Amino acid sequence: MTRLSHLVIKSLYDALRYCHNNRGLPACQDVLRLFELWRSLHAAFVNVSQAGWNALAKMAQSLNISVSQKGDDRWLLLFAVETYLNLLVRAMALAKLGRAAPTLSKFGQHISGMRNVFEQSVFEWVFALTQQPLQQYAQAVDVMLGVLYNLDLGSVTFDMFREVYQNILPRELRKSLGEFYTSDKLIEEVLDAARLDGSAIRELYERWRRGEGDTKIVDPACGSGSFLVAAVRRIFRAWSGKRVPGEIADFIEDNVVGIDINPFAVEMAKLNLIIAVDEEMSKTGRRYVPKRLQVRWADSLARCSNSEGLYLKVLKIDVPVLQQTISVPFCERVDPLEVLRDVEERTREGRGFEDVAKHIADLCGAPPAAVRSELAKLYDALREVYRSGDGRVVEVIRNAVAVCGLVGKCSYVIGNPPWVRIHEIGEGARNYLKRNYRWLAGGSSFDPGFKKTEVPFREQFDYSVAFVERGLEFLREGGVLSYVITSKIARATYAGRMREELVTRYTILRLIDYSLYPVPLFLDAVNYPLVIAVKKEPPPPGHKVDITVYNTGGQSQSFALEQSELPLYASTRFPSGKRSPWVLAPPGVVKALKKILNNCDRLGDLYQVMMGVKTSLNEGYIGRLVGVDRRRGVVRLELEGGATVEVEEWLVHPLVRGEGIDAFSYSSGEYIIFPHDPSTLNPLWDQDQRRALDVLGLLESVSVSARGHTLIYRVPRRQCNNLVQSIVSALTGAGFNVGQRQSCAVKACLEIARQSAVVLEINVDHSQTSGECVAEFYVNALRIPDAPLATRHFQGLFERLVRRDDFKPNLPPWAVFRVSPDKFRDHRIAWQEIAPHIKAAHLPARVSASLCDVRSKLLVPIQTVYFITEENAEKALGLLIYLNSDIARNLVKLWAWSARGGYYRHTAYVMGMLPLPCNIAHVLRGLVNPPAKGAGDLNDVAREIAEKRREEVRGRLCDALGISAEEHDEIIEYGRWLNEIERSPQAGEEGEGEEE
Repeated sequence: MTRLSHLVIKSLYDALRYCHNNRGLPACQDVLRLFELWRSLHAAFVNVSQAGWNALAKMAQSLNISVSQKGDDRWLLLFAVETYLNLLVRAMALAKLGRAAPTLSKFGQHISGMRNVFEQSVFEWVFALTQQPLQQYAQAVDVMLGVLYNLDLGSVTFDMFREVYQNILPRELRKSLGEFYTSDKLIEEVLDAARLDGSAIRELYERWRRGEGDTKIVDPACGSGSFLVAAVRRIFRAWSGKRVPGEIADFIEDNVVGIDINPFAVEMAKLNLIIAVDEEMSKTGRRYVPKRLQVRWADSLARCSNSEGLYLKVLKIDVPVLQQTISVPFCERVDPLEVLRDVEERTREGRGFEDVAKHIADLCGAPPAAVRSELAKLYDALREVYRSGDGRVVEVIRNAVAVCGLVGKCSYVIGNPPWVRIHEIGEGARNYLKRNYRWLAGGSSFDPGFKKTEVPFREQFDYSVAFVERGLEFLREGGVLSYVITSKIARATYAGRMREELVTRYTILRLIDYSLYPVPLFLDAVNYPLVIAVKKEPPPPGHKVDITVYNTGGQSQSFALEQSELPLYASTRFPSGKRSPWVLAPPGVVKALKKILNNCDRLGDLYQVMMGVKTSLNEGYIGRLVGVDRRRGVVRLELEGGATVEVEEWLVHPLVRGEGIDAFSYSSGEYIIFPHDPSTLNPLWDQDQRRALDVLGLLESVSVSARGHTLIYRVPRRQCNNLVQSIVSALTGAGFNVGQRQSCAVKACLEIARQSAVVLEINVDHSQTSGECVAEFYVNALRIPDAPLATRHFQGLFERLVRRDDFKPNLPPWAVFRVSPDKFRDHRIAWQEIAPHIKAAHLPARVSASLCDVRSKLLVPIQTVYFITEENAEKALGLLIYLNSDIARNLVKLWAWSARGGYYRHTAYVMGMLPLPCNIAHVLRGLVNPPAKGAGDLNDVAREIAEKRREEVRGRLCDALGISAEEHDEIIEYGRWLNEIERSPQAGEEGEGEEE
């Protein structure tokens, strides 16, 4: 089947490519309109990763297709792949319904005749291009259908199709699109958390029979329909052996609703619903013939609002794909979908809307003029859509209206909404979400408000936050939302407002934390999921949340915790405390933690928690020593990327990685090329070169790129006239001599000198666009002073160095980031960023190193190391002992972000919240005196105290923290249980996947 699938995909791609190159053909115009509609709606909210595009390029090679990394080629191929999969899904569905079609033309006829099941799709472009020279793809599809219908499709299952789908679409691409299949175990836990059991379903059914309109079960990001299928099976099981009601299929079609922005996912979900209902109906001896399936191709996050007029209400829908708002008038007796359907029909046929206006006016008791005014706006919008040829956009509008009609009408909102971080979302989508969702708007994050620690709390977010906010809007009062989403929403800064409102405005029923669970709960990926179930009603006094936490051994603990106690900072001591991370721990642990918080200051209030320096290109800076030339003062390093380079010894310093830090010790086996002044920590510049660039305004906010050894500065200017003269004048005014080379291919080739020594060579060009002048400065011969070898090395990396995220025009290209004198003070108490628990060590600012000569060198920590500095040796000793104590190690686990394999991230944000006993030096005073300066290392002294006087340290810390020995031990026991339990053999049998 794979061979045949490749043949069909290639034929579809060739047809699309033909249309792309022959836009003037009428049929091709229709195809390309559908392609652009698919691309704009489906792709607008997902940025395909580079790994995803690379996987698609690899598929293209296997199909003997040449796909460019730029332009439309790769999008056309992705559209061809999804078109093929759509054909496959619909063919299976038709077979299930007894309407197998052996040819593409017959296939199209069956689809058109079953619009109650198959709404118009962007993939139906295949029915429009059957004439020469495009007959080949139709023939390939006919072959596929012939092969397919020779198989026994009556017994096809969701699992069978899933296997086909996964074999065709590369895993990396599915990862970018967020298309992972949730395990059955997790799906059932989500439905259990929602309390969607037999009793609840039977009650829902009776309410539906009474005509109540708020009985929907909705998955707003349904994907292939796994949650909808599970809900359908529960509906049939709800009667427990009793006769299943004869109208059960009608109940399901009215109330089980799926929505997805991916049109192909919608078709998969429909097929799976047909399979599920058909299988369950056959058990009752009845046949299932679908009347309608409510799986809609729409954006669940598209905003809609009602405005009240004197006679009419107006539904306003923001449809991102159209970049406009559609207004639909309605009243109690005429719903918006009916109005849209009537106006659409007349618009499509080119008729006026006078009879519609009169009909609505009569039903609503409104003057015809008022109705006509509102309808004219809708009529004009739809007429413009049809005039442009994008008729299927109306389907998008219709679905958007239907989705808006779900607001306040749902009893259950279930599913696994996308987990997509901000850097994977297009800028337009980010801005749309920020404008339209309060939980993602500016100021929604949790800011712990440290007094000393400065943390770059950038406004970030995850898609799933918007889906929780939207899902609660879909619910009626008393309805329940149950999702599996990223566990980071319980602790990350970006979910602050979400946590605050969930705790104060809603009743949280269930939380199941799988963030440490050792077994993948999604096919193809290891994620860190959280099951959350929320009831749309204020929490009753004293309400307790049912919580289950899984550890790294696959074991679980369950307990009930008062909802008001979920936030780390539940007291009024912290103004934004209700936005703080949730602590998912037994009540005894939480009670002890809150006592500690009330008795202590936080590390981030007393110290600045700092991150080590950052190169953003380690393979250009870091390596191991492989040779020394003492005569020349040169060392050879084998860099991370494998290259061996020679650089000046005075630029090389020992380096510490996070993994090099252990409790009371550190190791430094590598070196870093550190082109900074070891005294001031400023990046090394040739001062004449820096001065010349500054005079020309090139160290301000300009665009910088590189080509070979040349830096290219692009600077907007008011005008291009006399640009070269003004440059020469500025330089000579600053004391430089400026000469111009005669042979020059641009506006000017300048040689800048001071005291007869050439400082820089700069070529100048400019262009005038839309009235704006853009000057381009091509700068050659930038150098590190007195370091020709290092200069040559970094010149070869210029193109990559200036693309680093932290690079700014006011820096030389070789600069290391996050460097400051504060990071190289005495008594640095440092720890690993990622580790099972805190491992802290004292890092001296300088160490003695013997390379060419014995000399004092900086000890440079990189970004996987975090630390604080303390000038007082006695306090530094106390901090070192405390950070390595059992209580500190296990306290942090209660709010730290988890990483793969039971590791935690000990960032400035996380460690800043660590409670610190007041006057730590006084707490441990008398146990031992700190060493005199130069007499020994704090690590050795601290280790001796921790090992030999363990119980005394423990007792003093308990007193300082304000807890009993029993409370101390309860925190320790739970913390160790979380991630220091061996994985059970059963948990390891399923293997590991890759982190999402």
